[in-house]
Amino acid sequence: MSFNNFNFLEKKNRFCYNIFIRICFIFTVLAVLSLSLIANGKILRPVLSSSSSADTTPVVIIDAGHGGFDGGAVANDGTSEKNINLSIAKSVKAFLSFKGVKVLMTRDSDTALNDSEDKIKTKKKSDMQNRLKLMTDNPDALFVSIHLNKFTTSNASGAQIFYSGNLSRSEKLGENIRTSIVSLLQKENKRTLKLAGKNIFLLKNATVPAVIVECGFLSNQSDLALLKTYEYQSKLAFCISDGIINYLKCGELNGY
Repeated sequence: MSFNNFNFLEKKNRFCYNIFIRICFIFTVLAVLSLSLIANGKILRPVLSSSSSADTTPVVIIDAGHGGFDGGAVANDGTSEKNINLSIAKSVKAFLSFKGVKVLMTRDSDTALNDSEDKIKTKKKSDMQNRLKLMTDNPDALFVSIHLNKFTTSNASGAQIFYSGNLSRSEKLGENIRTSIVSLLQKENKRTLKLAGKNIFLLKNATVPAVIVECGFLSNQSDLALLKTYEYQSKLAFCISDGIINYLKCGELNGY
């Protein structure tokens, strides 16, 4: 066997090993956190029973913020927001799907949703409109957008949730997610739920219960170090999905 072939096989084996480790880690997180919730009286059950009709399956739109030409916020070390958003969003989908929730992703790779290939401003507008279209096309869905924060100083830290003022259910959805993040992962987090300003296009124009989850600050070294790890991304994803599940269990999707 040539040296080049040997290197190829070694790289292939290493790739397969890394995939195997990630799969094992996801199942480990599921098992450990499930046991933790059971111990705290929060027994995990599917949102739907096996006899439920497909028409009644809850639909959640998970939006991995930015993507493609739009990298989002960038940390001082060059870490891009868009990649972490996507990783967390994919894990949220995995957890929700495990619970019997139908998930629609705005993107599942490093791409934007723009139709136009004109100027950056035009591409961004097209991208936002296509994300919004997923809401209008799915009027019974929830919309949860995953983002990362960045501030001019390094003091700010922790997750924060913004909700759309168009529907009162958005606030309830946001509060459920905030409660799960604080109780399960960020016990020192004192950040309150905030009504989104009119400058946040998707929440301003939301037609379904909608929130943006800012998972942490790229400008804070402690947050950044955690956000760059797959383990912490998975923990955040679990907390976000737990908040969504709690909201759905309360029947908020149907307005009661």
